[in-house]
Amino acid sequence: MAVSDFLSDRSRRVIAAFLRYIGGAAFLLPLTFNSVHAGAEEAQRLAADIVVMLGDLRRLSEDDLLARHQQGLKERIEGVLAYMPLAVRSAESNFPDLKPLPESSTERLRNSWAVGDLNAMKVNLTQLTKRFPFSSADFMPPDQRAEAKNMARQLHENYCAACHDNPDLEVSRPAWSLYNLAKSMEHGEFVARLYVGVRGEQMMAMENPLKDMEMSALIALYRNDYANID
Repeated sequence: MAVSDFLSDRSRRVIAAFLRYIGGAAFLLPLTFNSVHAGAEEAQRLAADIVVMLGDLRRLSEDDLLARHQQGLKERIEGVLAYMPLAVRSAESNFPDLKPLPESSTERLRNSWAVGDLNAMKVNLTQLTKRFPFSSADFMPPDQRAEAKNMARQLHENYCAACHDNPDLEVSRPAWSLYNLAKSMEHGEFVARLYVGVRGEQMMAMENPLKDMEMSALIALYRNDYANID
């Protein structure tokens, strides 16, 4: 009897999530999502990572980017590219009516990265966002109620503040201030980055630690409650 026969459904999901984390990426797919459906969750991660990768490519072209931060972005992109073919197949397998992408689609991305053609990568990733669109509908509109803001502040203190309020800029991938990102970044990309940080990063040792409504409250907090944040 296989070991998997003794595992609960949640245990299998946790193990699958861990394997995705150590692979360096996670990915997603279009259509209408049910946030509790495992296949839709995998698809949402894929779409979010595509959005984040587009943002990382844009940042690589910024003149004021420190060398160590540039290296951190490159390492994250390479991790996503390494896992992308498997992630796409996994996402597509949950939607059998969707015509599979040819393998050359993801291979073109990896080849473009290998030769340093970032513009070609941006074009190909933009095309992929049409097939795998990141859906922020579950987090909009951000929860503006007073009780939601109080909850969000507590969540921030418990889960986020230790790393994000005072980012260590000496490391290659700093945990940037979420308040500042919310002010300076396009909304869809910010939501995708928050989603990846909560649902798909290696540093998060839990699967889905925050509910959609909790993330919505956090988004409202970061977008609107930064009067005294530098």
